[in-house]
Amino acid sequence: MKNFLDFFYYTKTERKACVLLLILCIAAFVLPEWLAFSKPYDLTILANAPRPVQAKADWPKPQRWNNYQKKYKYNTSHPTKEAKIVASFSLFDPNTVSLEELLKMGLNKRSASIWVKYTSKGGHFKKAEDVLKIYGLPEDWYQQAKPYLQIQTKSDLEADAPGKASYSSFEYKKFTKKGAQACVPIDVNTADTAAWQSLRGIGKVLANRIIKFRDKLGGFYQVDQVKETFGLADSVYQKIRPCLQLNAPTLKPLLINQASFNELASHPYLGFKAAKAIMNWKDQHGPFGKMEDLEGLVALEAGKLEKLKPYVQF
Repeated sequence: MKNFLDFFYYTKTERKACVLLLILCIAAFVLPEWLAFSKPYDLTILANAPRPVQAKADWPKPQRWNNYQKKYKYNTSHPTKEAKIVASFSLFDPNTVSLEELLKMGLNKRSASIWVKYTSKGGHFKKAEDVLKIYGLPEDWYQQAKPYLQIQTKSDLEADAPGKASYSSFEYKKFTKKGAQACVPIDVNTADTAAWQSLRGIGKVLANRIIKFRDKLGGFYQVDQVKETFGLADSVYQKIRPCLQLNAPTLKPLLINQASFNELASHPYLGFKAAKAIMNWKDQHGPFGKMEDLEGLVALEAGKLEKLKPYVQF
């Protein structure tokens, strides 16, 4: 017990050091509080003190922002709004206007693309106000373009060419008594991009697809083959069907025994799987001699084989 009590025994010097340390600790906590309240702030003076604020008009504009304004034609009076692009308007039919023409007239690319896609799919505007149905079409742009909107009607076409079957680039259609549209017929095997685009509902993209599909086939031997074009809606095809004709088709033959794998695989009626089966058959049995040899290939669908027959040569 005595040894335990000796552990808590302090000498005179140690006791003085403990007292001094205690005083310093108390001073460290009390002194800051005492100094804080010795000279209180006058909040009224601080609240009414003038603040040197630089006028907004004098704020310097970053050089990067100035360059951005010049590049994208931003209005400096309203830096958060895009300035209107100087548009070049001219008379146009909303049912036949192209993407490039809309962009030239100042319409934003998104609305212009929706517009052209709508008309290329067979959509039709009957009056000027109908264009407001285009999603996202700016109201201010419409008000500027409205005086230039000119929808071709039956009376317009008859007045331009009374009693004649002559057509210009803007008047290639005329109307029958029942309101159905007739057109200048085109040959599906010789028509170029411009001829296809002259048909209602056929834009530049579809015209190129039809021609590309025709070239891969080797030509059309039936008019209805046109509707097999990727992306051509049946409703659009039914509208243009009376305008299509086929005059003495000349097909590019598919030399089944000489064609390479890539040539076979690229044909729309064959594809990769059928081309591989044809090449394997030739490796095992030699050249094809008759159409019945092709009929034995499981990879070649019966429906496509019938369509393929006019092109095949041995």
